[in-house]
Amino acid sequence: MAESKNPNQIVLSLISHTNVGKTALARTLLRKDVGEVRDSAHVTVVSEGYSLIEADGREALLWDTPGFGSNLAKLAKRLKSSKNPVGWILHQVWDRMKDTSLWCSQEAIRNISSDADVVLYLVDASQAPDTVGYVDLEMEILEWIGKPVLVFLNQTGRPNPERTASEENAWRDHLAKQPIVKSVATLDAFTRCWIQEHEVLERTGTVVEDKTKKKTATKLADAWKNRNVAVFDEAVSQISTLMAQSVCDSEKLTDKSMLEKVKGLIKTLTDRDPEFENVQKTMYARLAARTSTTINSLIELHGLDGETARKIAEHSQEEFAVRRDVEESIASALGGAASGLVVGISADLVHGGMTFGGGAALGAVLGGATTYALAKGYNLAQSDKNSVRWTENHFIQQLEFVLMLYLGVAHFGRGRGVWQDPENNPAHWEVCVHCLIEKNREAFVEIWKKAAPGKDDADKAQRRLEKVVRPLTVELLSKLYPAQKSVFE
Repeated sequence: MAESKNPNQIVLSLISHTNVGKTALARTLLRKDVGEVRDSAHVTVVSEGYSLIEADGREALLWDTPGFGSNLAKLAKRLKSSKNPVGWILHQVWDRMKDTSLWCSQEAIRNISSDADVVLYLVDASQAPDTVGYVDLEMEILEWIGKPVLVFLNQTGRPNPERTASEENAWRDHLAKQPIVKSVATLDAFTRCWIQEHEVLERTGTVVEDKTKKKTATKLADAWKNRNVAVFDEAVSQISTLMAQSVCDSEKLTDKSMLEKVKGLIKTLTDRDPEFENVQKTMYARLAARTSTTINSLIELHGLDGETARKIAEHSQEEFAVRRDVEESIASALGGAASGLVVGISADLVHGGMTFGGGAALGAVLGGATTYALAKGYNLAQSDKNSVRWTENHFIQQLEFVLMLYLGVAHFGRGRGVWQDPENNPAHWEVCVHCLIEKNREAFVEIWKKAAPGKDDADKAQRRLEKVVRPLTVELLSKLYPAQKSVFE
């Protein structure tokens, strides 16, 4: 069978057994809802073509076809007895309403035979190759048609590199006897990462015979990568803006007389300070609002519907950093008038930097031992400002949290439906994100220091952050998908 005639157009036919996920994958790749997705056989009964990408007068066209039917074994036997099996099935007339299975199989074969340059064949990776008998029968039919086949594994579940490699090897071994199959890779409609998508066109360029079409496929693969990297760059910019707002966020405290400071210091040993309670609520409300806004923007940017319902947990509310004026005279006054605990607190305050003991004691100063006794990572420095801001530790934890959510968005295929906040994350994601954050901790601490109230504004902080966040996220995706790291080159 000859390839389609237009040298500047690549035609891809998406085919599989019925109910394996063709339309779901089409939605994910196209970034829009096409066809109908339902957990039943033969939802798609007519082939439909969609423009996958256009660039410089070239186009990739993706056909979503009806799935091969359940009575394929009977059909295959009849085809084997024919001298021209494909011609025989194309000339048969089946009633679409009375024999949907045969009708759909015929429609799929018709599309591949007349239109396709390359067949994208999906398999259900949740089943072992030797338990799926219909695949071999469908491969026989595709062999008769003669178009090159790229096999992609679908329904692979949560990302798991070891399991993915094992599944790919199993299917490669099983399909090795099929000369029509040119490659086997993973492209899950529900949990693929955008960094994998260009492989469809990249692999197409290696299997089409016409030299002009090879060039067309290569150019379109590059255009696909460039488009996705542009989305990635915008995502990094939005994440950096969010973190700049956090690192520059602060809340002023009421100026107090020396007597009020002394009274307040003693009072906070037993009671919570209403001022700090209000500051705490205000800071977390702002953090939750801007995080939700950013994640919702990332969801839309990646061609998804829905919005995040995730809220910033309040269990880490002790992570406040404090900058207050503390005169040595207060420490002297307290030294003769208060308990030994207060003396220890005041001494730590006067010396500026906090030891572990000082950090714990400072918790009592801020809002009562009950709320703040476990506080850590405080940085106290004398200044002209009476204000609180996020600690460097909490600021870095916020970034780790947002990067995990970004990975969720980057892997969420539109074929899966409306965005849902992940209940939990793959363990290897968490390990990889944490290691890269720690690798760059010094850079983030330096950014935090330069963004102290009255110093860097949010724009300067954003530029500093982007210089660290982008290479970090590039390294993150490259570690998760080493075979695709050339996307960023």
